[in-house]
Amino acid sequence: MADDVRGDLTADARTVCDIVRTTIGPFGANKLVVDTNGVVTTTASGSVVLDSLELDNPAVRILKSAASDFRETHSDGSSSVVAITGALLDEADRLADLGLQPTAIERGYREALGVALERAERSARPLESVGVGAVARTAMTGTRDPNSRAQIGGYVEQVADALGGGFDADRITVVSRLGGSQSETELVEGVVLDRDPAVEGMPRTLDDAGVAVLTETIDVATIGSTTDRREASLSMGPEGFEERAAIGEREREEFEATLDAAIDAGCRVIVTGMAANDRVERTLANRGVLALQRVDEPDLSVVARATGATAVPGLEAVSEGTLGRANVGVTRHAGRDMTNVETVGSEREPVHTLFCRAPDPRSVDEFERAVESALAAATHARGTGRVSPGGGATETAGALAAREHARSVAEGRSLAIEAFGDALTTVPRTLAVNAGMDGWRGVVRLRVAHDEGRDAVGIDCLAGGTRNVLAENEDPIAEPTALKRAIWEAATELACRLVRIDAELPASDLSDDEDGTPSEREERR
Repeated sequence: MADDVRGDLTADARTVCDIVRTTIGPFGANKLVVDTNGVVTTTASGSVVLDSLELDNPAVRILKSAASDFRETHSDGSSSVVAITGALLDEADRLADLGLQPTAIERGYREALGVALERAERSARPLESVGVGAVARTAMTGTRDPNSRAQIGGYVEQVADALGGGFDADRITVVSRLGGSQSETELVEGVVLDRDPAVEGMPRTLDDAGVAVLTETIDVATIGSTTDRREASLSMGPEGFEERAAIGEREREEFEATLDAAIDAGCRVIVTGMAANDRVERTLANRGVLALQRVDEPDLSVVARATGATAVPGLEAVSEGTLGRANVGVTRHAGRDMTNVETVGSEREPVHTLFCRAPDPRSVDEFERAVESALAAATHARGTGRVSPGGGATETAGALAAREHARSVAEGRSLAIEAFGDALTTVPRTLAVNAGMDGWRGVVRLRVAHDEGRDAVGIDCLAGGTRNVLAENEDPIAEPTALKRAIWEAATELACRLVRIDAELPASDLSDDEDGTPSEREERR
């Protein structure tokens, strides 16, 4: 009975997993998603498909939440998590039909996971054997253009060289704009802000300028505003025009004195998350100060980190010690003015911006998502210095290891362990199908190659066949070992959680269908 309940509850989740599974790889199938308002979206991104689904099934909500959390944490791999989870659920249903209990299935899955991870670690290679650019190119499954993949991979390698052989995705900001082709994507040294000067007449080029980062509005302080103590306030009411004019003049003098102090400290550029009031914009321009207003908080943080500035609330808190240094220039990108903040000084690591271009809104979003996945993969690989062969090679190795281990354990657990290995093969099988091959024939070829000790043989979707995906004379297909581990662990944990479901309980109403108290219902029986 519990198996039937679980099967009913997870039926929609398994359907969603099957839909997402077919999007894996550079030739994943497109999906046409129509929302409740009739808006149509075409996408080959599994995460976009998940975000677009509006299903009330509790198991689907758990699936979506887990995939979203994984992408938020790792920035890549959520589609693989969902695909493997679906395969594990399918295998669990088959095992349940054979009489295995959920506890036995979970134990077998977790034991097989440990064996598969151990094999994956043994087949991993040093990152230096393929380079961080190859990892970035492999992760860009969101674009099918080989030129774009090569271009982004080259940019990642360029940034790694600029950082002295290392790589840190926090040092790269991704900015996407509609218009142009993906091949027009460029790597800009510095932070590119989608903001132009607050008013015409402000300087557009400043070299080695002092940069102030503010979190509040740039405005004239008003006499009679609330004091620092919340329980006390000061209110002044001028009785005539002369008094109001005198107060206004005093406020302007105070602002100019504050501005002069900031300029004397070296401030030439102000970047604020709020606004520059209309009545002070011209004053800033006349003093030769460039003001950028309404900058998003993440961009403020990047500017502060790149320039060495310390974010302060207002202009009165600016001092020589809170200022950063940068070359700042306002130039036109994609038909609009944007501001480039370039790091100066050898003591600070350079910051870069990938300025992505795409011909239509859908392409802009998907290309940006693909670039972010590439940067995340490069970061994961750099973190441990280990990569695994891609193209389903690592999943094949893990599946074979699970099958070998299953021969040495009791029959009940062995079935679950073998099932785990079969679930892992859903990745190479799907890659083979999307590459135009026969899915099972591709899996058999991989198994034969791995049995012969060639553990780097995987599916090359672009070539439409199997090969050594880490061969030196060809473009390597490599994935971060740490990310691979995280995907398998997340999929196993999610599948085990769903396998153990035996009932759906409405949290707001646990009453019986019959009327009356429990004792009254018992008496009627």
